[in-house]
Amino acid sequence: MFIRRIKRANGQVSIVLVEGYRENGKVKQRTVEYLGTESELTKNDPEAVNKLINKYKKAQNSKDAFIKLTINLAEKISDENTVRNYGYFYLDKMFIELGLDKLCDEIQSGSKIEYSLKDCLKLMCFMRALKPSSKKTCQEKGCDYFFEDFNLRLEHMYKSLTLFDENKQNFVDRIHSSLCEKYNRKTDILYYDVTNYFFEIDAEDDLRKKGCSKEHRPLPIVQMGLFIDNQGLPVDYYLYEGNQNDCTTLKPSFEKIKKTYKADKVIITADKGLNNGPNLGYILSNGNGYIVSQKIRGASKALKDEILNENGWHTNLSGDFKFKEFNRTIDVEAPDGQKIKHEQKVVCIWSKKYQLKEKSARDALLEKITLLANDPTKFKQSCHKGMRKYIEEVTVDKSTGKENKSVKVSTSLNYEKIAKDEALDGYYLIVTSETELSLSEVIEKYRGLWRIEQSFRITKSDIHGRPIFVRTQEHINAHFLTCFITLTILRMLEIRLNRKYSAKSIIDGLNSAFAVDIGKDIYQINRRDEVVDELDKLYGLDFLNRYVRKENLAIHHSEIINSVYTTP
Repeated sequence: MFIRRIKRANGQVSIVLVEGYRENGKVKQRTVEYLGTESELTKNDPEAVNKLINKYKKAQNSKDAFIKLTINLAEKISDENTVRNYGYFYLDKMFIELGLDKLCDEIQSGSKIEYSLKDCLKLMCFMRALKPSSKKTCQEKGCDYFFEDFNLRLEHMYKSLTLFDENKQNFVDRIHSSLCEKYNRKTDILYYDVTNYFFEIDAEDDLRKKGCSKEHRPLPIVQMGLFIDNQGLPVDYYLYEGNQNDCTTLKPSFEKIKKTYKADKVIITADKGLNNGPNLGYILSNGNGYIVSQKIRGASKALKDEILNENGWHTNLSGDFKFKEFNRTIDVEAPDGQKIKHEQKVVCIWSKKYQLKEKSARDALLEKITLLANDPTKFKQSCHKGMRKYIEEVTVDKSTGKENKSVKVSTSLNYEKIAKDEALDGYYLIVTSETELSLSEVIEKYRGLWRIEQSFRITKSDIHGRPIFVRTQEHINAHFLTCFITLTILRMLEIRLNRKYSAKSIIDGLNSAFAVDIGKDIYQINRRDEVVDELDKLYGLDFLNRYVRKENLAIHHSEIINSVYTTP
């Protein structure tokens, strides 16, 4: 094989890898692989094409007939050929950087485990990222999907779950210390939110209980409270019974995380669902702070009046955005039940886009109410998602015109309530105990909260944290630990790639990196997408050959593992 320059009609020069062959006694050439245009290849290195030419000349003249052999074997590829993924090399790199391999060895050294605990965790996390499945499928298909010697049985997978549960905090602590060292993690600002996971079972138990499901399913759920740092990297998580209210999870979660990470002061950032007097009082009484959003329609009359007061607002040139800030003194409830006065900064924001969104949602609701207004029975069956707040129900005796509870109910719209809500369209509030922060600092820190919502979406949708195919509490705990580790690894790769790609794009990219066994330990490399190419560039690897020996893939893996990353 050799490199050839082909001039195109558009003036571009294509660089291709060409092979000579005979057909009916005639010597012909065929393109094996397109390598790019000359301008692209020489952009950063003027000698790049010449280097490629020399590289293939050396290969052609070597005694090793490897390149010629691979072309002949490649023609025989069928569905029966073994396909293995090598994109997991980068997952393995993160796994080792977190120190999880060493921790597994430490746990195993003090036990009589006859299998590799490290391999169990690797297999579960790698499959969770690339091929989410049950533990049974993970063992059956995962052991042959990677270039690893995972000699594991299904019983090993389930036994390891018990050990993972027992060592949950050890794993989280090791991850934390590694991220502090390699990513300069800071825990002075933490983001907290709660979600839940449903189980497709009928009976409840001590953990899985029916509660307020995010998916509105009448099934037992488990609540999860998650902390992340200002880089979007997970810090810790805690599981609660499914019937526990979101608000009540903050205090026990915060107590555990303060004790674990021994921070002098932590500023908690959360959404309005966790903003109540007892929570704020608890945070402040322990010398910490908060930045949280607040429900504007549930605010006091004095706060609403201040918001609607035209004084103090700053408006942009187009008039579709404005803001103002002020301090106020409020009472919050301390853990001992005492009321304490507290100075709070209030940041008010209004946007035209948000106003139109709220108006559109209310108009759709009012249209539905109007259609049901003449059939009160049907209305009661359909009354949900805020419909009742705009309805007045009156029982009227048509013969007398007076109210009478024993006769038919009629409904009408509460126009006063509608007008009050309409006046507040487009406004939202952020409140904080940190009165010294500027308005822009408050907004910037609060906006980091979207990363925790994104983390929930990744866990639920991208790595399929549900459905959950285990039933005992210890195995459920271990399942969420593997999800936590997998989420952390994907977030690390996002940062390594300068957040150019989402977790979903990274998963798709790593899944595209597979190799087909074409015989004699030679693999044909699939065309990867740009995510894997970016990762190869990041670690300075040259992986241009389409056909490689298994031992060369092992070298590639080792180069990734041993490479050094410096925090930018």
